Amino acid sequence: MSARRLDGGAVYDAADLWIASALRSDDSLFTPGIPIWSEDWLGEARTRFLNRTVERKGAGFFDGKLERVLAGSPPEVYQLMAEALYVSYLILHKSWVKQSKKVERVNQILGWSKDPISLPDNLHDGLESGIMAPGGFVDFGSNL
Repeated sequence: MSARRLDGGAVYDAADLWIASALRSDDSLFTPGIPIWSEDWLGEARTRFLNRTVERKGAGFFDGKLERVLAGSPPEVYQLMAEALYVSYLILHKSWVKQSKKVERVNQILGWSKDPISLPDNLHDGLESGIMAPGGFVDFGSNL
């Protein structure tokens, strides 16, 4: 296994939690004990997100398009999409997207649900630094 970067500790902790809860047991990263990463919800998200088209002009992805694609979804689908976005944001370096914007976008998706929740406070730190920016890895200095 490769060495972890010094500034990436919270990222790796959050990723380890996601692996343990979501990938190993279909559980939720945000609401432990609820099977969000199950085959059923992954299939529903795929149908709603990948198999639906929305008008390509106009508003940006977070300014209407994603919300229209997910409209009418069960709360679990909104949460699954928000958790998937959270995991993708773990990697993205703060020079590309700041922590506050990452938290805002995750909470935005969660807020579209008829039963909204919020990103748990204990997961915010994982979104602080990130470990890479588009184009390559960020050099944090010495390896662990």
